[in-house]
Amino acid sequence: MPSWNIHIAQTERLFQRGGAVARTVVDRNAFLFGSLIPDIYVGYMTPAIREPIPYRITHFATPSHIPKPREGEFWDTYVAPAAERLGVHPGGCAASEADRIPAASLRVEQDYVSRSHYPQRYEGAEPPVWQAVSADDDVSPAALERSLFDLLLGTWSHLMADNLWNTRVNEFLDAHGGKPSEEFRIKKQGDFDLFGKALPLDLIPRATPRLIATVRAFPQYEIDEQAILTTIGVAHETVRTNHGDENPRYRLLTSDFFEHVFAENLDAADEAVAKRLP
Repeated sequence: MPSWNIHIAQTERLFQRGGAVARTVVDRNAFLFGSLIPDIYVGYMTPAIREPIPYRITHFATPSHIPKPREGEFWDTYVAPAAERLGVHPGGCAASEADRIPAASLRVEQDYVSRSHYPQRYEGAEPPVWQAVSADDDVSPAALERSLFDLLLGTWSHLMADNLWNTRVNEFLDAHGGKPSEEFRIKKQGDFDLFGKALPLDLIPRATPRLIATVRAFPQYEIDEQAILTTIGVAHETVRTNHGDENPRYRLLTSDFFEHVFAENLDAADEAVAKRLP
């Protein structure tokens, strides 16, 4: 299964490439948080989850050795109705780049903190960037409806990515004459960990009144504020410590496999948004 470093990296690349997803999303902070939601209540990534929710529910997946989330069911149940209410279509977003709500940048955050601790090093430099926008405090119904759509789109992107990654792993296994087993699971997850750790990351969700109110409105199940804040903390630590071997030695999968499926995920997300939104 892809971990949060892979989901965060895919979100960053989707924004960078400027395709249908990037053109559609207004609240990038909400989309990024949404891309982590399916794993929150499973309980492995986010600590102190008192009542875990089964993977089959959080991921719309039938239990199996290599489950494949039914991303289309999530889209039809939650994303499509939200898009219809807003009249959203790819490339039709009226917001300029200046109007978009950003996620946090670890690089900018570290620069801001460094300037606070060592002001003498930055004499004469441009003032530090404080990562906030006026829209962060807007919790009006219209604002939350817009951000909720972006949050749901981010959640869908997680499910679609898991579906595609697991489908390709299954195909790899079939092509090499293997079968699901505990040894296979350990090798596979180890390879995913190596790949994810080698990805450069920068974006982190920001805890704002708008994000918290938006997540609290997640329609599939309730997400409490403590879980929101804990998730942001885990995401921050994931990005901050994501410095792995740039030339990992995989035990089961291959560099070519990861390179191609990662790129395929980006293409598939953009293509689906362009096709499914009216």
